[in-house]
Amino acid sequence: MLAFRASCLQTVRSFFIERGYLETDTPALSPHLIPETCLEVFQTEYRKPWQDTAEGVVPLYLVPSPELYLKQIIADHGVSLFQISRCYRNAESVGRIHSPEFTMLEYYTVHADYTASLDLTEELFSFLLDTLFPNGHEPAGLRPPFIRITMDDAFRTFAGFPLSENPEPADLARHAASLGLGNEEMLAAWSWDDLYELLLVHTIEPALPRDRPVALIDYPAAVPCLAAENTETVKHPDGRRLRWNTRERWELYAGGVELANCYTELRDAERIRRYMETENREKQKHARVPHPAIPDFDQICARLPPCSGSALGLDRLIMLLAGRSSLDSILPFPLTDRI
Repeated sequence: MLAFRASCLQTVRSFFIERGYLETDTPALSPHLIPETCLEVFQTEYRKPWQDTAEGVVPLYLVPSPELYLKQIIADHGVSLFQISRCYRNAESVGRIHSPEFTMLEYYTVHADYTASLDLTEELFSFLLDTLFPNGHEPAGLRPPFIRITMDDAFRTFAGFPLSENPEPADLARHAASLGLGNEEMLAAWSWDDLYELLLVHTIEPALPRDRPVALIDYPAAVPCLAAENTETVKHPDGRRLRWNTRERWELYAGGVELANCYTELRDAERIRRYMETENREKQKHARVPHPAIPDFDQICARLPPCSGSALGLDRLIMLLAGRSSLDSILPFPLTDRI
């Protein structure tokens, strides 16, 4: 397994290097981070030698992803790049496919949108399978082409209703209650995006096909993130045409496991500033480990060339490539042996 894991890492590197991507190696420690209310972080500190006072102690944080550094490099140099890095997320469960310490593959392509990154990811999967399994004895369910389905159609198919026709929290609360996900009166107090997440996790994700990887694309704009936004016209079965705001985002699933997340990067400084302020306000209010937000992140993103970025859980992909069902089986020193 050590040899197979090494081959996977080497093959990923070869794929991107052959295509002219710059490999980077950014810091694991940072004095500030992107505020993300969906995750917790690890805090440590640097103690200055010979300065045994409060001023000699500098709080530092383990990065949950290298995104903040990678975007600075792209803004400064305009290059497509990739990085294989250790990432750290606190208060995570330790289980079959979860770990607070994990290996992330991030790759950014300049002058390309999220659909181009999805095409690239299909190429990556084919390259891995062809290189690692030259005799054809590859694990099932990983071979492209990916199944591509919009989030609106996924809800229509697997939950029985489209998101585009249910714009109010009460709409989703009613559907969630009818699907057995809770009492409608209780759910009525939830926000639209929280109800959406509840339905996605408990109704959509378990129903996704497993014979091929599935990309859920065009996420609802009501779910905040740093992805570019589109306004689409959705045709209703009865012939009506509805306006539907989406984000240029996809997430990839294989074998029932969530593997990757991708955006066409938002470059509007004002919208990014508002997003960061909202996230930071909630982060400072509710986080177990509050941390300073990265300054001027809106300006960094505004300087990006048109690009899209993908984050892929490499340990999970190696697990599936190895035909295994848990992360512990493919890690040299599983975290379950250390905590």
